[in-house]
Amino acid sequence: MLVVLIVLLVVVLVLRNQLFRVGLSSLVSPTVSEQIDKSAFQAVFLSGGQVFFGHLQQQSDEYFLLYDVFYLSVPDQAGQQGQLVKRGRELQGPREPMIIPARNALFIENLREDGEVATAIRKFKAGELPLATPPPQPTASPTATPRPSPTR
Repeated sequence: MLVVLIVLLVVVLVLRNQLFRVGLSSLVSPTVSEQIDKSAFQAVFLSGGQVFFGHLQQQSDEYFLLYDVFYLSVPDQAGQQGQLVKRGRELQGPREPMIIPARNALFIENLREDGEVATAIRKFKAGELPLATPPPQPTASPTATPRPSPTR
């Protein structure tokens, strides 16, 4: 009987220490990773003002991975709507996944299946939307050849 009581006391002490170490809130509140709907697309809003769409995965407390990445191009003229662009055809030739530091993510949204962005992505994947290309990068104008000043 005494041995059972000692074992029970040790189990209670170990459990109590574990609960205080990880925090009681972790038992009742879901983690970020559990909040990400794996069957849906996510919108990731970054601190620099960019928004990317894709399937998000939490890699660690410090990084997210974004797969199947899309973004909206900036319209050239007022009144025009931005086009959905599949990331990967830019000048630098990025590969998947996009690695996002968690400190740069302002917030993340799970997208509804009937939302405009998710619908456009599905249509793009089904071949119903044309491939939008990234906007051209501004080219640097050739620099003028330095010439001596006329006063010398």
